[in-house]
Amino acid sequence: MTADHVRSRARLCKHLVTIPLALLLALAAALVGNAVVQKGGDFLPFVIIYYAPMALYVAAAILIRSALGRIAAGDLFADVLPSLVSKGGGLLLAGALLTEVGVPLLTWLVTGSAFVRTFEPSAVTLGIVGAMLILFGQLFGRALADRRELEQFI
Repeated sequence: MTADHVRSRARLCKHLVTIPLALLLALAAALVGNAVVQKGGDFLPFVIIYYAPMALYVAAAILIRSALGRIAAGDLFADVLPSLVSKGGGLLLAGALLTEVGVPLLTWLVTGSAFVRTFEPSAVTLGIVGAMLILFGQLFGRALADRRELEQFI
């Protein structure tokens, strides 16, 4: 695959990521707007706390979009990938921790009543994937640094 082909694919993928990202942001705005309209905003603190992890997942999507833009602009794939994987994994892990621990704790602190709900395995799965991506990004970055060091000898 040529460099031009990789750049054109990255440009296409960047535009494809924009569509669900825009829909997700529109949904978030609709949820907050609905919470304000209902009962004069009485539900707003709960809605903001409950959907706070979504902000981290949106940040991960923005990070991916940004990385695709860098590749489309001509940055080397190997220079973009380690940072993308590590930071994206960190955002997924943070979102999962916020979902499982932060939301119940913040709800209790803000509203004074415990937020009891069932265990959410999808958040735990995202957390595990995020942690593995962090490790993989660090491993990939170290391997790339070792490769560049070995290339200096040749």
